[in-house]
Amino acid sequence: MLMPHSRLTTTVASLLLGSAALFAQSSDLSHASLEELMNIKVITASKYQQSSQSAPSLVTVVTADEIGKYGYRTLADILRSVGAFFVTYDRNYSYVGVRGFGRPGDYNTRILLLVDGHRLNDSVYGLAYVGSEFLLDVDLVDRVEIIRGPSSSLYGTNAFFAVINVITKRGEQFKATELSSSMGSFGSYGGRITYGNRFRNIDLLLSGTYYTSSGQDLFFPEYNQPANNYGVARNADDDRSRSFYAQFSFGNLSLRGAMVSREKGIPTAAFGTVFNNPATRTFDSLRSLDAQYYLSRNGWDLSFRAFHDFFSYDGRYVWWDDASPNPILYADGCRGQWWGGEARATRELPAHNKVTVGVELRDDARQDQFSYDVQPYRPYLDDHRSSWTWALYAQDEIRVSRKLLLNLGFRHDQYSTFGGTTNPRAALIVQPAAGINVKLLYGTAFRAPSAYELYYSGFTFKSNPQLVPETIRTFELIFEKELSRHVQTALSAYGNKIDNLISQTIDPSDGSAIFRNLDRVKSNGLEFEGAAKWLTGLEARASYNLQRTTDRSTGQPLTNSPLHLAKLGAIVPVINNRLFASLDVGYMSRRRTLSSGSVGGFPVFNVNLLSRNLGRHADLSAGLYNLFDKNYADPGAADHRQDALQQDGRNFRMKLTFHF
Repeated sequence: MLMPHSRLTTTVASLLLGSAALFAQSSDLSHASLEELMNIKVITASKYQQSSQSAPSLVTVVTADEIGKYGYRTLADILRSVGAFFVTYDRNYSYVGVRGFGRPGDYNTRILLLVDGHRLNDSVYGLAYVGSEFLLDVDLVDRVEIIRGPSSSLYGTNAFFAVINVITKRGEQFKATELSSSMGSFGSYGGRITYGNRFRNIDLLLSGTYYTSSGQDLFFPEYNQPANNYGVARNADDDRSRSFYAQFSFGNLSLRGAMVSREKGIPTAAFGTVFNNPATRTFDSLRSLDAQYYLSRNGWDLSFRAFHDFFSYDGRYVWWDDASPNPILYADGCRGQWWGGEARATRELPAHNKVTVGVELRDDARQDQFSYDVQPYRPYLDDHRSSWTWALYAQDEIRVSRKLLLNLGFRHDQYSTFGGTTNPRAALIVQPAAGINVKLLYGTAFRAPSAYELYYSGFTFKSNPQLVPETIRTFELIFEKELSRHVQTALSAYGNKIDNLISQTIDPSDGSAIFRNLDRVKSNGLEFEGAAKWLTGLEARASYNLQRTTDRSTGQPLTNSPLHLAKLGAIVPVINNRLFASLDVGYMSRRRTLSSGSVGGFPVFNVNLLSRNLGRHADLSAGLYNLFDKNYADPGAADHRQDALQQDGRNFRMKLTFHF
């Protein structure tokens, strides 16, 4: 890990001819030199390519090479390895915590997830998928750029704690056909077929992936009664997903299309459903189209983007009804559809200024939510909404002197629902000596209330159209130092203040659940990261985070907020450039649960072996996860009877990839 680490409408179709390829300019890192790997250029922090030392934030980059050698299976696995990040799994979705903030039941709404610069947070919940429901197979990822801190000055809503930009590979990096097959614990099987190549100035990539898992029979002591199969949920933890990705580039024009569908059983009897009933499950689907175009005119770098996305969620929940002798099948879901575009211009001015200006438009054309009993049919919610937002942003990178850089920016977002919000960012970057970098950062960000939080009602829920955005203010001091050309380190101290935090509460007047702007949160922390690479192929990384996140009204630590996080990773070349062994260790300290209990701190060890060019045309990977079979749990959310949810014990995966 490297540090310093649905169809298009006619209107959208017309934008395709003038849409941006700046984010498509990712370089192939598979043959990069050691010096290039230690100084990777990043594009997410400022929306143009720059060194991590010049970026107005703390940056982490995880490369495709590391993804393969560590045996990461999903984007959630990748984020688990990154300093200040932790992942909670409720046996349905994976939820990302950052810098001590990971509210149980949050839908990843306080991180912004991008693929090649294209926003993936949906238009109804604002959620970001990172588990088996993620849009892409990780084998298609060239690198993941992770930008910590508020970034609403460039990206608007959801860029609250971090921006995660997944940059995909290009067809020329495959130069042929790949077939990949995997098998693992819990009856898990996967397959991928990919074709990629470059023909003069045309780059083409096509890929399809399938994954299935039978899951586990799980014991939950909260349901340990004869009527509930003595607490054992059987055949209720299955997981199936399918995805397809296509990329076509011609000159400066790049077109991408992707889709994923996923079905997951819910073994936890969430939301008070019948325990040990495999009919309770969720279905998720995301489809995305994106077009980008880039050109240079009269000293200006111009980029244009157009996009169209569709999202659907369907939940099927089996409940007991006191008025019926048989359980009731309840349906809950949404349909989201959105389109829009972005135009951006960047230019270096004579007075050592690099200016970026841009405009965005997004039309959330469909934000539909529904819920009903299937049979006999009984409706609870049938809500149809739409909304829009536009934004203007500007940033100026000023080279004051050879050792001093000033970065200033702001963005104004205008919403049809609640009005406008303006968010600035300022960074003073000093390089007092070779290999030393000091950054003083200030920024604000917001998260707009989602359509779900504003309008979901019926059954035991109540809508609240009066919600206002959450806001955060962050001060951060970063000290980066190259100990040698092989070793880099960074130390960061930060402070966050969050206001108008949206939380679900119970209205005492009628007992209904409702979202309100209730909480104020304070978070302070220290982060340390180090990364090293040697010409021999040996690599190592380490991180430690001390973070305290508290409710400003009570002074109490938040739930699911670890005080300590520690990560350690190492890659050892066993046989030249053909066989690699890796060790990936993560430690998380004790966390409070919703019932004021706690789940204990735990270390988890993962190991992986990767053999490349096996028989000249194949790669073989074998990984053991939770090597020492550690018994640990994550806090449950309000929709669970369980205060803590047991996580996977020791498990394995083997993967064989053929290159033709």
